[in-house]
Amino acid sequence: MKKITSVLIAFTLVACQATVADTKPASASDSLSATAESVGFSPKRLERISTVMQDYIDKGKLAGTLTLVARNGKIAYLNAQGMMDKEASKPMAEDAIFRIYSMSKPVTSVAAMTLWEQGKFHMHDPVAKYLPELANLKVYVSGSGDNMVVEDTKTTMRVIDLFTHTAGFSYGFGNSEVDKLYQKLQADPNALTRENMLSKLAEIPLVHQPGTAWNYGVNTDVLGFLVERLSGKKLGDYMQEILFTPLGMKDTGFFVSEEKLHRLAQLYTANPKTGETVVMPNALLSNFKSDPEIHNAGGGLVSTMQDYFTFAQMMLNEGEINGVRILGRKTVEYMRSNHLPENLIPYGNDALGEGYGLAMSVTVDTGQLGYMGSKGNFGWGGAASTYFRVDPQEKIVLIAMTQFMPIGFHRYHDDFRNLVYQALVD
Repeated sequence: MKKITSVLIAFTLVACQATVADTKPASASDSLSATAESVGFSPKRLERISTVMQDYIDKGKLAGTLTLVARNGKIAYLNAQGMMDKEASKPMAEDAIFRIYSMSKPVTSVAAMTLWEQGKFHMHDPVAKYLPELANLKVYVSGSGDNMVVEDTKTTMRVIDLFTHTAGFSYGFGNSEVDKLYQKLQADPNALTRENMLSKLAEIPLVHQPGTAWNYGVNTDVLGFLVERLSGKKLGDYMQEILFTPLGMKDTGFFVSEEKLHRLAQLYTANPKTGETVVMPNALLSNFKSDPEIHNAGGGLVSTMQDYFTFAQMMLNEGEINGVRILGRKTVEYMRSNHLPENLIPYGNDALGEGYGLAMSVTVDTGQLGYMGSKGNFGWGGAASTYFRVDPQEKIVLIAMTQFMPIGFHRYHDDFRNLVYQALVD
């Protein structure tokens, strides 16, 4: 039996003071149901998650899902459904490894905050103080190609702008003239190195003056370079030292070792002509089979449900789990607070009711949400449809793992979130 369920069963049996003489060994589902009831969930209502996830699978939208709900530090629901690799007939497993893409951002931010706590940088410091390659940046005004008009920055790009996506960087996902320059830069990834990446990025104009707007971009990637400069270590090595090893996150990193490759879930997308779910022809960033030259801080991590649950629970516990403290209580409070001015809320048309903390969205108005939640709950998703939220008010962690790009094509995570909250009965 997989690790999460095994640990859960053992804990639940002790908690219930079951005796071998009087009872039969509890099944995994029995243990989960008992735990769910003990933390205020209806087990019957939680089973609606299984029904809805299976519907996505049966309709061919998703190959498989792995979903988890925890409250007060106890797992109340855990279910692996469908396939982690349809072509290889491999069922979804609790120890499957997922490309978590932008769910790397909160992890990178925690790594950066360990340096902030040591006084290595201040939030309102100019980014160029630590990364001089990013001094003298230009801002896009109009035109294209040789006729592009740019202007000098009128405001200072601060470190906090990297955390909140207000620095002016982009990702290259759109069709703007600036995005086209990002696409050109990314066309030959072998030409980019840890040594030249920032100088190459500095050649592309910002999409807006620093601090004046919210724009999703390579901000956290730049933050990763800041971590490397201040720590003197490659990002993954620093994360291993201060996060992964202390927390026991043994399957999280920037690549999958050969002996674990069989656990890496297949990546899917939609056929542009038929809409049918098919294998993704080319994974973003890398094949994740070897240690990359650049540790992509904004989207390069792989992880498992167990590892990410440990990370998320640490955040819910205000920086500590299992006797290991990563951050101080006030540091976590600062991270999960909204840092956007009122004129930038919501940060996007599809984020009603949401402000933005440090590399995570945070709910500021539950009345504007399109689904259930609590004020102050926070989290983020990944490009391959991984998703997590942490609710400090209800003491809930919810995580959904699958591998389908792009996120939002099948909005199963919206259903998942509602299904979690409707099951609360305490």
